[in-house]
Amino acid sequence: MRLSKRTALRCSATLLALGSLCAVGVASAQNLVLNPGFETGDLTDWLVFGQGADSDVFVHADDNGPSADGTHNAFMDNHALAVGLTLKQSTAAGTGAAGEVFYSFDLKVGEQANSGVFFVEIFAEQEGGGVIGSSGLLGNFAPAEWTAYEGSFVAPEGTDFLTIQFMANTGAVDGALSTMHVDNVNLNYGVTPATSRSWGSTKAMYR
Repeated sequence: MRLSKRTALRCSATLLALGSLCAVGVASAQNLVLNPGFETGDLTDWLVFGQGADSDVFVHADDNGPSADGTHNAFMDNHALAVGLTLKQSTAAGTGAAGEVFYSFDLKVGEQANSGVFFVEIFAEQEGGGVIGSSGLLGNFAPAEWTAYEGSFVAPEGTDFLTIQFMANTGAVDGALSTMHVDNVNLNYGVTPATSRSWGSTKAMYR
């Protein structure tokens, strides 16, 4: 099989950034985000902010997003007043690089009411230097059924690591709530996990 010049350059960049193989037309790029907690019943490797008596993140069994096999998902449950409940993870220091970052995740809304919203954001960060690039604020998401989302953005020179965060936010209104199921998070420098094509903006794929 003869590789196009563009594909060869992409494979070379992936090898340099990750030390892994780039398969042509196959969604095989290394996932930089760890998801073991969703299937083991805890949130290993994830950080949770905004927890309280009426806002927390739980692992739910007997339900799973469409992008990968499994039986669990992370459920963000925010019934608090004016709270930003956040589930986030950063990749290991030194795994970042300049180039196109591909991401995907599965979402299914529980409830949103009275100013409750749900956003996702991915950052390119520099050790000791803060955020130097971003996907921009993605959402408000409110899919009634499991939906797979994917997209990409370009991380600038100097990127040391990446951070992805899911935010179930409520406003200062009585009865505000935002709940969401999250699953199968993927972040990589290779190809979009579902299609091996890059997208100019976040795109939903209903399964």
